[in-house]
Amino acid sequence: MANEGKRCYCRCIKEMTMIIGKEEEILFAFKEVYPCMIRTSDTEVNDYKIYGKEFALSCSESEFKEHFKLIKHQPNHKK
Repeated sequence: MANEGKRCYCRCIKEMTMIIGKEEEILFAFKEVYPCMIRTSDTEVNDYKIYGKEFALSCSESEFKEHFKLIKHQPNHKK
């Protein structure tokens, strides 16, 4: 059941970074498109999982809306 949910794509609307060691690394870059999954629990609360190039992020709906926006279609090409 861990992989059950609606698969879709989202666009990063606010860059997300993390300090690893002494350097700040970009986890999710502004305007980039990432695959994601939306899971609805028994209490009708949405949980989101976003799959980055090196990291995956699990977050609540409010955290998701702060940094990402759902898009309708898969991107046609990668840069």
